[in-house]
Amino acid sequence: MAAASPGVLIVGGGLAGGLLALALVECGAAVQLVDAGATASWWSYGVMPGWPLAPNPLARLAAGAGRAWQSLQRRHGDLGWRRRPLSLAMPLPLSQVDTARLAERLPAAITAAGVDCRSARVQALSPLEGGWQLQLQDGTSLAADQLVLAAGGLCRALWPDLPPQLGCSWAGVLELQAEAIGALGADLLRLPPRFTRLALEQRAAQLQEPAWVVDAGLAPRGHGALLGQLSWIAGGGEALSGPPATAAESWLRCSLQQSAPAPLAELAAGPGRYHQLPVAFCRDGRPLAGPLPQAPGLWLFSGFSGGFAQVPVLAPLLAQAITAVELESRRLALAELERLQVLPRR
Repeated sequence: MAAASPGVLIVGGGLAGGLLALALVECGAAVQLVDAGATASWWSYGVMPGWPLAPNPLARLAAGAGRAWQSLQRRHGDLGWRRRPLSLAMPLPLSQVDTARLAERLPAAITAAGVDCRSARVQALSPLEGGWQLQLQDGTSLAADQLVLAAGGLCRALWPDLPPQLGCSWAGVLELQAEAIGALGADLLRLPPRFTRLALEQRAAQLQEPAWVVDAGLAPRGHGALLGQLSWIAGGGEALSGPPATAAESWLRCSLQQSAPAPLAELAAGPGRYHQLPVAFCRDGRPLAGPLPQAPGLWLFSGFSGGFAQVPVLAPLLAQAITAVELESRRLALAELERLQVLPRR
């Protein structure tokens, strides 16, 4: 038998689902969150530039993500946000969220805020009269007036009728321990001049065969670091199952050893643990944050190209739209999301 409606139910306990849950509570909503398992957010570089990466409203808003993270930390404690030096000749306003710290602290902050959290796998979701129901793998179910899909690469598996620009790739990184980094130091941040992952995502729909790229970088994480990033996309842009992990790790290591700068190439030949997880992306580069057509009460919060910059500035706007009681208030909130060009096309 379904539990009483909690108001808003979120599927996904990573960066998107977690920060949206905090924003919804601040808007006065009763929130339940179902964490379906491992999230790619915990193995991201977590880097945020302090300048717009594109001439559009969302990029300008995301350039202020550092201030949004500072505000979150004042209210909820240390979530891992730090200013970070970048290995370039000219210093740039760059910051980073230590994803090891975030993975440790965010679940506690969500619970402390009053969110009812549950770790479970979702088997199916279905509309109810005036709401939505989740069927969990343990045989129980949950019901809510509003349901938000924030499960990253798992979103389409839960609700296949999602906007066509939303795709799923697989990302792989090497986790290095402090002793493996050696003289480079755990605070050093090195990024590639440009991320080839974005170009691969843009041509995902045209792929006839699986394709992958490797971006060379090094980012602090906990007492160690993350090295490199492999992005793998199946033909047609949908990859609900990833490549064999042993083969993907070999591609990542070989590519770094052949083309990365000397310090990173040497690290790629040393010890490190490979992590591989599904990642949601949008082929047009715009994330999806808003209601789904023909599914009243169902919302999507996924497909970010720079989640650590985009999620903290979009979550409060989406929370306002979800919790608005008056139609005019909801219209204004949705119009602001439309202005940022982040809603599914109708």
